[in-house]
Amino acid sequence: MTLIRDYLLSPYHQTTISPMKRFLYTCLVGLSIAGCRTTQPVSQLAPSASGKPITFLHINDVYEITPLDNGKVGGMARVATVFRGLKKDNPNTYFFHAGDFVSPSVIGTLKSEGKTIRGRQMVDVMNAAGVQYVTFGNHEFDLDDEQPTNLQERINESTFDWIVANARQKQGGDFVPFTKQAGGQARPFPASVILQTPGGKIGVMAVTIPVNKPYVQITDPIEAARAEYERLKPQCDAVVALTHIDMVDDRRLAQALPGLALIMGGHDHDHMLERVGNVVIAKADANAKTAYIHRLRFDTNKQLQVESELKAIDPSTPDDSLTQVVVNRWQKIADQSFKALRFDPTQVVTVAKEPWDGREAAVRRQATAMTDAIAQAMRAAYPTADVALFNGGSIRIDDVVRGNITQYDIVRMLPFGGGIQRVAMTGRLLNSLLHTGRLNKGRGGFLQMAGARYDEPTSTWFINDKPLQTDRDYEVAISDFLMTGKEFGLNYLTPANAGVKAVVKPDPNDPRTDIRKVLINHLRQ
Repeated sequence: MTLIRDYLLSPYHQTTISPMKRFLYTCLVGLSIAGCRTTQPVSQLAPSASGKPITFLHINDVYEITPLDNGKVGGMARVATVFRGLKKDNPNTYFFHAGDFVSPSVIGTLKSEGKTIRGRQMVDVMNAAGVQYVTFGNHEFDLDDEQPTNLQERINESTFDWIVANARQKQGGDFVPFTKQAGGQARPFPASVILQTPGGKIGVMAVTIPVNKPYVQITDPIEAARAEYERLKPQCDAVVALTHIDMVDDRRLAQALPGLALIMGGHDHDHMLERVGNVVIAKADANAKTAYIHRLRFDTNKQLQVESELKAIDPSTPDDSLTQVVVNRWQKIADQSFKALRFDPTQVVTVAKEPWDGREAAVRRQATAMTDAIAQAMRAAYPTADVALFNGGSIRIDDVVRGNITQYDIVRMLPFGGGIQRVAMTGRLLNSLLHTGRLNKGRGGFLQMAGARYDEPTSTWFINDKPLQTDRDYEVAISDFLMTGKEFGLNYLTPANAGVKAVVKPDPNDPRTDIRKVLINHLRQ
């Protein structure tokens, strides 16, 4: 059953499965569900759904404006072509983004006209591509620490509408809706919108995942959605949700609101398609490697029927010329900035013997070929170091890199750069640090390392194959950020900690001030 389901949910299933095979599969799914499951893949529209069609194009978690994997997948100009084609075929077509787009990205960390770009390129490209409705992803809040100054600029620059039912910004001593400045007026973000379609009114509400920022209040997404659904349903013929939450919570939402017709999700970076009861849940692949096309019709009972197709975004889809002009302009700015930083984005620094997995789901849970390469480079930068440590969350590429590894790939992996310090610390502090990093599994504070390993049966850390001794000191090559105390659960790790015996920082002209240059130099050897 799993093999059949995975095949059907591939980007190519819409063109490779015959009607008979699809019918047989639907029967098999029904038998499987009757025995043990509550979710199922989505079938075709019901025969009675004969009304005028409505089309939703849905993407999520897009950080790159250009294609990835040597041009094989992704590219916002290609997505724009898909949208314009759908719009031409059916004027009742709408373009949704389920959050995470202004951060993180390589270009966002560069400068243009003396200012850090911070997502301007993505908003500019999304405007050109025709995106119409978005909600917040958790990474939208990466742009600011105390006040949403940069985020507000991106909001004001956007030509698309923002929807969110459970996020408010701090203003004075209160929390109020986020606003968009347009025409000299501040327009509060709505919790939902109502689309006037040929078959009836469709309400679209949105919720996002909680984040830890002082300027934003994000309430429980399920409860916020429940309240908005109850307010919206009497005004509409059907309600759908645009979400940026974990799949587990999307399922909870579908169970809490069985009257929903569709959940267009984000946050998870791999494509997913399920049905919980009568609620369709869909998520596309990150970085626009795929997009979901949802075709909706009202049946004779005024019930909204949904058919979801996963569309591969690849070279078979040409670039939209208008969007590509904007992409090219930002790519030129990026190339100039790279040169100013003395990076050659096209230079190949090594050839990967195995895939380098930089996906968030991997680097925040386990070691990969990519994390091993970074940690080994850090340790080589300080030959006397016993251990090298960095946080898995510093890797932001969220992609698997194969074959030729270029300098651009290195910057994509570590867009924020940062230096490497040599820190002498007690074994007791190192032991606490390693244990905390292990407990951070699934978070950005999960520690990647070289020179240390954990023995599960004895619950013991080994340093260079010898049990860690709490009564001796160790030298650790460690990333700048970890020594700030700002990582989750590691607030105690600062130079002021009594367990820190010495901190050696590199000179300003030393390559060790930029972990990316350390990695490039190491891979060249």
